[in-house]
Amino acid sequence: MAILDVARRWTGPALVRARALRGRLRARRGNVGGEGVVSVVIPVHNVAPYLDACLRSVLGQDHDRLDVIVIDDASTDATPAILERWRRRDPRVRVITRTESGGPNAARNLALAEARGEFVTLLDGDDVLLAGAYRDALASLRASGSDFVVASYERLEGARRTPPAFWVLDAHAADRRAVTLAEWPEAMVNAVQWSKVYRRAFWEGAGLSFPEAGHYQDQIVTAHAFARAATFDVLHRPTVLWRIRDDGSSMTQQYRALGSLRDRFATARRVLDIYRSEASPAVVRARLVQYLSNDFAITASTVPDLDDAAWHVLREELAASVPASFDEEIWLDVPAEFKVLYALILAGDRDRALEYVRRGGLRILDHALIDVAGVSHIALPFWGDEAAAVPLECFRAAPRELRAFGVAPGTPG
Repeated sequence: MAILDVARRWTGPALVRARALRGRLRARRGNVGGEGVVSVVIPVHNVAPYLDACLRSVLGQDHDRLDVIVIDDASTDATPAILERWRRRDPRVRVITRTESGGPNAARNLALAEARGEFVTLLDGDDVLLAGAYRDALASLRASGSDFVVASYERLEGARRTPPAFWVLDAHAADRRAVTLAEWPEAMVNAVQWSKVYRRAFWEGAGLSFPEAGHYQDQIVTAHAFARAATFDVLHRPTVLWRIRDDGSSMTQQYRALGSLRDRFATARRVLDIYRSEASPAVVRARLVQYLSNDFAITASTVPDLDDAAWHVLREELAASVPASFDEEIWLDVPAEFKVLYALILAGDRDRALEYVRRGGLRILDHALIDVAGVSHIALPFWGDEAAAVPLECFRAAPRELRAFGVAPGTPG
């Protein structure tokens, strides 16, 4: 195995360089555009330490018919010089320079209007594309005829690669071709913009574009795409390394900023409105369960880190976004560990919410599974505590928690 690792370390970069050279030579023999060409939109702003790795990973793909549109959104570091070097080196690279920053979504829209490939995709300037990404995406689309393909991804922290959240892994447990949203609503959890390759005809025909104000706007585009696609494909394999910067600068790391906190919930409500108007009630329910089980849950779990203002915003936004009563059927599929925390936050009981996290409320396997009238409940902190006034329904185990306990759903605890 050590010999294979050494061989890969030497041959991998050599293959990337050879593929990039082949792509450059082909591009010099003719215009970049048309059938089989992938237009890659990359907005950048002060990403000089990461930009070479990003562009090298794109231009070294074995599918080398590429139209790479990089939008420099008023960078003040070495980004412009790096882009000029790549533009001179490779005719597949086009650079659009903005002297005043308009934000990444405005940059994406500007570049998408310039795309000339049969397919369009997006990437961030600090991320890395994995080998074979476009080859496999296009092979799937050609076999299925679908409107777009969504792939899995991995996280990149320094030099360490780690899997995404388990719900993303579950959504990509197998390759799926020509599925509808009704058939596979699990795909909605993959809401980032850089995990997909679209037919440009679909992108333009569906009227897709990025809202330019606020955060998390890729979720809006993704919701419209899922709702408006006749069919889409799902790839099991990851195609992108999503860089988690150690400087805390990425938007997903700004969870305590009040504007970001409000936008997170406002975007979710807007996504649900899109599905209400363009999809079925079953799809709306599935997406709401995903938010309650994953996105909102991650935000709620940060209560120990929130100051007074952020705590009040979290309570307000949660109250505006979740079903009013824990008796509603939708809560049956939401993990108990989060239902109890939600109940404490909604009641304004900050002290008990903090105590709940401190006592391991988010570690379900530390607590007993208990049968109540033939239904499995989890004896989480404040179980049976009348003063806490957490409804019994909040302790009811969800199917994914029962699986964690090794219990088949419907089996008494």
